[in-house]
Amino acid sequence: MGDAGFYSSAADKLASEFTVVCYDRRCNSRSSGDRTNDMTVAQQARDAYAIFQAMGTDKAIVFGSSGGAIIGLELASTRPEVIDFLIAHEPGVIDLIAEPEGDKWSSFHRDIFTKSQHEGWQAALPAFMASLVNVPNAPYPPDLNARVEDVLEFFFKHEYMQFIHYIPDIERIRNNNVNMVVAIGKDSDGAYYVHASHALVSKLGCEKVEFPGHHDVSFWMPEEFANVIRLTLDQHGYKQRN
Repeated sequence: MGDAGFYSSAADKLASEFTVVCYDRRCNSRSSGDRTNDMTVAQQARDAYAIFQAMGTDKAIVFGSSGGAIIGLELASTRPEVIDFLIAHEPGVIDLIAEPEGDKWSSFHRDIFTKSQHEGWQAALPAFMASLVNVPNAPYPPDLNARVEDVLEFFFKHEYMQFIHYIPDIERIRNNNVNMVVAIGKDSDGAYYVHASHALVSKLGCEKVEFPGHHDVSFWMPEEFANVIRLTLDQHGYKQRN
């Protein structure tokens, strides 16, 4: 989801070494925006770029998971000059998955979207969450949970298919020479976003790194997440660059 609260604990653990910025995406949680229109990935990337400008920074280390990783890929395509280093964690770019596996997952998400539009997000959510392999089925803190529930209708109606059908501009990203890795969770097993991540690595020719845990590691395992962020950055020459 698009709420900074999913990263609060992990951000606190990194803040003594790095300047850490988390934000609620446009139309999500505490951010404003028009919830009646589709939210494109291109707009999401422009928003991220605007945050860099507002901070007065020329470059940033960018971490994005799932939809956030997709936004990172769009930045790598359209605004590579602002990326010092990109960690794209399990982006669900299913259109890169070879057939018949790719078609299976495309149909799966299309069915969830259709259910959400005909029966409401409450009916669609269980199948969507079940596709997140080994992610705990446990409640969020009340304040975070309330914000997430408030935006789920918007997510399914106006964001979901924008992410699912996003196709990164592979040639442009390669030509931009973006310093990046694709991260895959150790416990994500055969999830669709793992297949997508492997396909992305193959097409970009970039490095693949293993992260601990599952798709929502930053929230459920903040200590382990912070440690692997430090390790990944250290291995690529970005240790404690405030």
